[in-house]
Amino acid sequence: MGIRNDTRFDTLGPTLTVTTEPAEPAAGDTVTATAVLTNDCPFPLRNTVLHLIDPGAVTAAKTIPLGDLRRGAKITRRWRTAVPADVAGNVAFTAHALFDVDGHSADCVRSARTFTLPYEANGVRAPYTTYATTDDAEYGQYGTQLVIWAGGRDLSGGTDEKGVIRLPGTVSDAGVVQAKAVSLTGSDNPTAKSGIAIANDLTAPEKGGYAVLTMSARYGLEFMADSDGDGHLDTWAGGGVSYHPVWLRLVRSGTTCTAYATGNGLTWDEIGSATVPSASGTGDAGLIASAVNLNYPGTTVQAVFDHFTVEAT
Repeated sequence: MGIRNDTRFDTLGPTLTVTTEPAEPAAGDTVTATAVLTNDCPFPLRNTVLHLIDPGAVTAAKTIPLGDLRRGAKITRRWRTAVPADVAGNVAFTAHALFDVDGHSADCVRSARTFTLPYEANGVRAPYTTYATTDDAEYGQYGTQLVIWAGGRDLSGGTDEKGVIRLPGTVSDAGVVQAKAVSLTGSDNPTAKSGIAIANDLTAPEKGGYAVLTMSARYGLEFMADSDGDGHLDTWAGGGVSYHPVWLRLVRSGTTCTAYATGNGLTWDEIGSATVPSASGTGDAGLIASAVNLNYPGTTVQAVFDHFTVEAT
C-alpha cells in the first residue's frame, strides 16, 4: 500500500483537530485531550485508524480502529493523561489518522495541540557536572534536554567566558561528541553562541586538547581550536547562515579534530578540521554557551540542547 500525495483530495479534508482541558496545562497536570475527525471529503474514508499520542511519546497511547467513515461522518475520541513533570519547551498532544482512499492508495492527516512550558534552572544530575567562567551561569535538565543560561564576553582569542555542562573523562583519542542544539534565545548580540566542546580538561583549557563547534545567533557555524596548547581558541572555520535546531558533531582522531553539522541529523557537512597537538589521553566532552556581550555584563542567553552523546569510533 503506497502513500498517495494527490492534493486534489487533501484540499477537501478530512479535518482533524485536537483540544485540551485545561487549555494551557502546566507540567504535572492531568489533562483530557479531545480529537475530532470530520470527513469533509467527497468520498468515504476506508479502514480508518486513529492514533492518539501523549507529549514526548514516540508511540501512541491509544490506537483506535474506526473502520469506514462515510461522507460527513464526525468522530470524537478522548484520552486522559498527565503532562510529564520533567518536560519544558514545546509540548504537544497529537492525533494522527491513517485511512485508505481507494483500494490502491492511502493517506493521512495529523493535528497537534502544542503549548510552551518555561524552562527553569533546576540543575543537572549525574553523570553531568557543570563549570563556568562567567558569574551568571545556571543550568537545567528536562528528560534528555539540557539547558544553559550564561552571560560572558567571548570564547575566542584571550577571552574564554562561558557556561559548561560536562561529561568528564569520556572522550577517547578516537571519539565522537554529538548533540542537537535546539534553540538559542535571550541575547540581541548576533555572535552569541552555543554548541559542543572537547578538551583534556574543560575546567582548565590550558591543559590542552581544546576545540569547540558552535552555532551563533546570526553568523552561522563556528569551529574553533587551540593550535598551540595555551588554552586559547586561535583557529576558525565556518560561517554561513544560522539555523536551529542544528546537529553538531566533533570527531577526535588522535590530535586531529574534525567538525560536522546537519539540519536533519542525516546528511552531515564537514565544517573544518584542525590539528590540536596538545590533545592527549581521555578528555572531557561538554555543552557550552556564551552571550558574547559587547557591553559586559549585558544579557544572558538560554541555550537548549538534546541528545548529548559521546561514543568511541
